[in-house]
Amino acid sequence: MSWRQKLGFTLTAVLLGLVVVEGICRLVAPSGGLLQGAREQTEGGAQAIMMRGSPFLLWELAPGIRKGPGGQVSVNSDGFRDRTRTGKRGPRALALGDSSVYGFGVSDASVFTAVLESTFANHKAEFINGGGPGYSSTQALNLLWGRGLALDPDLVLAMTLWSDNNFDTFVDADQIATYAAWRRTGAASVEAVLEHSAIYRSLEYWLRKSEPGRVGWMELKRQPPSGNRRVPIADYARNLREYCTTMAARDGGVVFVMLPNRHDLTGGHPNPPWKPYREVMRSVARACNAPLVDLPEAFARDGRRHLFLDEMHPSVVGHKLMADTIAATLRSAGWPDKPIRVETPSQSQDSVSDPFEGKGNQLGLFGG
Repeated sequence: MSWRQKLGFTLTAVLLGLVVVEGICRLVAPSGGLLQGAREQTEGGAQAIMMRGSPFLLWELAPGIRKGPGGQVSVNSDGFRDRTRTGKRGPRALALGDSSVYGFGVSDASVFTAVLESTFANHKAEFINGGGPGYSSTQALNLLWGRGLALDPDLVLAMTLWSDNNFDTFVDADQIATYAAWRRTGAASVEAVLEHSAIYRSLEYWLRKSEPGRVGWMELKRQPPSGNRRVPIADYARNLREYCTTMAARDGGVVFVMLPNRHDLTGGHPNPPWKPYREVMRSVARACNAPLVDLPEAFARDGRRHLFLDEMHPSVVGHKLMADTIAATLRSAGWPDKPIRVETPSQSQDSVSDPFEGKGNQLGLFGG
């Protein structure tokens, strides 16, 4: 046998081996949708969240049904913590926010949107959970424009706060611009081709599991602290007005929902850095003629110690209180028999001050 024949046999064997391995990977590896930039986050050994990179959201929930620390977590093909929706059967509300809205630590059946849907079952109202761990108003707006409006919501529950006011290693708008630019590079193009291979996706998946923090939010945590808010307060005000502008153009409504934390129960923070952001939400709600749900007041009035799992994530009991308080506001507005409408706010140029901007390195606060 000549060396050419030996080389031919060797290359054929290698090629057949790769085909076999590729076939095995396609059968036994996690689905491709969970592999492209996927990252598992676990708590107490239970798989809690799986996310993947996204050029305009930074990160997003990967579809699938998984076990979280509080029970089952179901994410549909659009990346919403929700079942797959087909035809619209009644009034539809879309909740947007961070992990407190997503429902970290509680099951599908206990998250506040599921409780609301049960509460308004006689009206066939639908409540879709568009919350994402770590999501700011910038990301939530991109999600609304990119996917949320396609669901034809009559009402948006705007609940973004903690990630906006958080002091972190990056500013959302800048990071999204950087990420989008990278997606147009040659390296990104090569990766897009390789992602068609189950072998590549499997190696990528296990590499990301062995090296935590390589996707979006978690990867950005490796950067030096900036001391700045993720969404500066003027941008936050502009984003909240955009919720109203977007829905007013569709003859729809917005309800602003102010998120609580454990400090609201104890009064333990004399000068909270999130106070200016709450004031902005109140101001924008007035400008839009939109209802405002004051969950901090409701939680403080209730006062039970087990309303939270930690400093900011509501427990099952907390989610029930969230749902009851939102439902009371909706009913007082006559919804769903009477649609909620918002006005396009004036493009106010009033300066919005934030005495804490740039001081995050000294404060050590949390985000969503």
